[in-house]
Order: sequence, then structure tokens, then C-alpha cells
Amino acid sequence: MVLLIPLSILIPITLVVIILIVVMWYLYTKNRKIAGKLISEKIRFHRYKKAIEILKNNPTNPKTDFKILNKYVRAFFKEYLNLNYSLTYLELEAHFKNQKKPEYAKLSRLMSDINYKGEQKNSSDIKQLINMFSEILKNY
Repeated sequence: MVLLIPLSILIPITLVVIILIVVMWYLYTKNRKIAGKLISEKIRFHRYKKAIEILKNNPTNPKTDFKILNKYVRAFFKEYLNLNYSLTYLELEAHFKNQKKPEYAKLSRLMSDINYKGEQKNSSDIKQLINMFSEILKNY
């Protein structure tokens, strides 16, 4: 028994199958790109958390610890909150107050106090800043 399909039915079915294959391939490639970006973002965010944990568990010199923390806080604000790297901490504090993010504003204020007022950096202040930034990372 031979099954003959008329050409008027075969051509539309073939076109539909080809279109479905193209759409599936397009969605598959887009999904791979998005998955790659998500993995890259997860790794980058994990780097912040890991660096802060290292800083928290292995403190060295308060001045050095503050420089490292400053670098990570600035980079985090720039990358994840799309803020200009050159903003002062007082400008950041005002920005965060307007956005109703009090923990970010408080961190910015304390960073400003230690960084710009020339106060002596002691390990308890740095530890407090590290803990505050760690909490921000956990809640982000």
C-alpha cells in the first residue's frame, strides 16, 4: 500500500516544519547566550562576596583593608547600580537617601567620614563597614 500525499498539502506542511525548525534554533541560541550571561554575572557577583568574606576573616592593616573595601564598594555601585565611579560618598549618600535606601546611605556616610575627614582608620570602624557592605551584598 502506497500512501500518496498531494503536492498541495505537502508543500505547506514542509514550510511549516522548516519555519518551526528555524524558530526553535533561534530560541535555542538566544537561550544559550542568556544562560552564559547569567553564569558570568553570578561569577562576578560571587567574586564580591568572596572578596569581602576574605577581608572580613583575614584583616590586615586597617588602612589597607579600607583601600580594598573602597575599591569593591565603588566597583559594586558602578556595576550593579549604574552610578558614576567619580561620585563622592556624600553625593552617593544623597542619591541613596532620595531612593530611600538607608543602609546604602549609611554605608556611604561612614565611608565618607573615614575617607575624607582624615580620621584615623581603626579596625573596629573598618570591620563595621565590611559587615555593612556584606549585608548589602546578601540583600541585593
